[in-house]
Parts: sequence; C-alpha cells; structure tokens
Amino acid sequence: MVKNSPLFLLFSGLLLVGLFLSGVYCGALPELGYELKAAARSGDASAQLELARAYYEGVFGMPDMARAAHWLQQAADQGNTDAEHILGRFYVNGVGVEQDAAAGIALLRKAADKGQPQAQAYLAQVFGQGMGVPRDPTQFLYWTRLAAANGDAQSQYNLAVLHLTGTLVPVDPATAHDWLVLSAEQGYTQAQIALGEYLVQGIDRDPDVVEACKWFAIAATRGHPKGREYLSQIVEHMTVAQMDEAAALAEAWLAARGLR
Repeated sequence: MVKNSPLFLLFSGLLLVGLFLSGVYCGALPELGYELKAAARSGDASAQLELARAYYEGVFGMPDMARAAHWLQQAADQGNTDAEHILGRFYVNGVGVEQDAAAGIALLRKAADKGQPQAQAYLAQVFGQGMGVPRDPTQFLYWTRLAAANGDAQSQYNLAVLHLTGTLVPVDPATAHDWLVLSAEQGYTQAQIALGEYLVQGIDRDPDVVEACKWFAIAATRGHPKGREYLSQIVEHMTVAQMDEAAALAEAWLAARGLR
C-alpha cells in the first residue's frame, strides 16, 4: 500500500484513533473494588472485613479463601469482633489457612467474650461436637445459654429442645415454649415448626390450632419441607373461620418483615 495514498492515510488514522481510545479506556477503567481495597489497605477494619467477604464470595472472580483469610486477619488484629469470629471458624475448619483448632478457638473466645452471639453459638458447636477438642457438655451448655440470651436464633431453638427433652437441664416446657417463640419470631424455620407442634399437642397448656397453623403456614411459605405437610394435616381439623384467622395472622407476620 502506498504510504501517501488516501486508503493508507485513512487506515493509519483509524489505527491511531484506536490506540488512543484503547489507552484512554484502559486508563479510565478503575480496578474492580478499588475504593473498598483502598480503604482496607489504609487500615479501615470494617473495609477489611467487607473485602474478606468479597473474596470469600468470589465478587472479583473465583472465591479466594487465602485472601479472605488475610483480610480477616488484618481486621481481627485491630480487634474487629466479627472478623475474630469468622477467622476463628476458618482456623477450626482449615479454610484459607492451615487448620489449627486451638488458634481458632482462641479467636472465637475473643469474640465470644465481647458478646458476639454467633461466636458464642459456634463455640457451643465446637464443644458439643468435639471439633478439634474433646466433647464438653458443660461448655456446650454454657455457650448455648449465652448465645441464646444474646439473640442467636439457632441457640434459642437448641436451648428449647434441651428443656423439652431434659438434656443437660431439667425438663421445663414453659421455658422451652418461651425460647421457641423468641427463635420463631426471628424467622428460624425449625423453631417455627417445633412451636407449631408444641401448640398442637398442647404441652403444659390448651392446644391452639390457630396459632399452630399460623407457624406452619409461615414455615411453609419460607420453604421448610415439613411446613406444607403439617399445614395440610392441621387444616383437616379446623373450621373455615379458624383457617381464615390463621391465614391472616401468617400474612401479617410475613408482611411486617417485608416477606410479602
């Protein structure tokens, strides 16, 4: 092609424009998560925790557990309670780090001693199942009680079951009922099912099929496999008025939590 020909000049011009635009756009495109990463590098513990979550979930591509653990460590070193809790679980299970149950439990205890309910609940699981340590029912009960008192829904359910069965604690249906209500109101579907069963059987009180039906309906709506089964069974023993009342109560509960 002749260098001074119109076709050559046009081609050269397009090439230069393409190179220019390529340089402009490559320079203008920020690194994915740039602001979050910059904040984390500057020492913001909350940003470090969020960046760890992003790596764990694969926000920047494939999940990267090692990087997640790195940023959790940075936040934990600053005393971030949530980071201590999650990093403790990483060490107990060997996620993103070499498995070290002792290090994991130490981190979990730091968070638990600060009142972090999920760390308390996980410590209960560690001692209840013997995850890297000997099983210890006393420690299991201690941390379950603390986590339940601090609002952990699963621990509230677990404590209710202990009081219903008399495991590690005296049988106490009334206390079990109260823990089931707290857990169910938080949306823990297993507690909703258990509370429905409790109310159908009328343990230490008169049966309440309307309230039981309400909880079965809520659990069914939220995907619990037993919810629909129990709902279909209980409506066979209810009047139309009772079913309408239960449905209204369930709808109100779901709507109040933005689930409708």
